[in-house]
Amino acid sequence: MRIIKISDAGRNFTYNWPTGPEAYDYFVDYIAIAEDGKHDIKIGFGKRHTYGRERIRVVIWIDDHPHAEFLAADDFEKSGDILSEIKVHADVGEPICKYPDEPIPERYAMFNIEGLPLRIRGSGVHSAWAVVANIGDHKTLIALAGLRRLERER
Repeated sequence: MRIIKISDAGRNFTYNWPTGPEAYDYFVDYIAIAEDGKHDIKIGFGKRHTYGRERIRVVIWIDDHPHAEFLAADDFEKSGDILSEIKVHADVGEPICKYPDEPIPERYAMFNIEGLPLRIRGSGVHSAWAVVANIGDHKTLIALAGLRRLERER
């Protein structure tokens, strides 16, 4: 998936999850192109209490469907890094790719990968491999969402 242009940016976006609405402080909308045509991409930036504290949360939607979620590393204020757990089949509720016991799927070779517990400490942190990206690296965020979209279509 290749970004063509920014189509909008703003504040105060709300997405209605099945469990209820969630507010995002900021968003950026892109138009992207893939082999199957043009797509609308939205990246929402918010906060959520996760793993024992309030963390930055970033969600990437393709054509109004959420495909990737990231959360801030413990050192986010210095590094700007956010992480997304690798899911075996990329569906909500699918099992995570266990760190360090399971091999990282080959389709994730293009991403920077680390063990989630190496970057996040707190109550209930999963032993999972995670994609690591800088919050400003929208190409990587969209690439992960695009990969997960393709996985779901298979």
